[in-house]
Amino acid sequence: MAVRTIAPDAAEIEILAARPAWVRVTSADGTVLLEKTMDAGERFALPKLEAPPILRAGNSGAVYFAVNGRTYGPAAPGAKVVKNVELSPTALTAKFAFADLTKDPELAQMVAMVAAPGDAPAPVQE
Repeated sequence: MAVRTIAPDAAEIEILAARPAWVRVTSADGTVLLEKTMDAGERFALPKLEAPPILRAGNSGAVYFAVNGRTYGPAAPGAKVVKNVELSPTALTAKFAFADLTKDPELAQMVAMVAAPGDAPAPVQE
């Protein structure tokens, strides 16, 4: 079965590694889309698939998710292994809180680097 993509207006989802973390992203049919140790500061944009892929990750406290530019996570506290994390906008925004940049300086640096030079950072919404 071929992996099928969906409409281009689907939510943009990225996996962010604030520190080195092993990740495996598997499509619904079992195809491995990514399996590697992501470097600190590395981002992986998920392809827009018909069915959401699943994440398994080590050092889960370093793994965050960006959904349409808003950062959520971490995947779990500390260096735990997480598995069967559904990588859909609905699941990620329901399961994870907005990332607290004050608690993770490496993540804050990643997010700051994404903002174009000269752009003011977006206000934090409480």
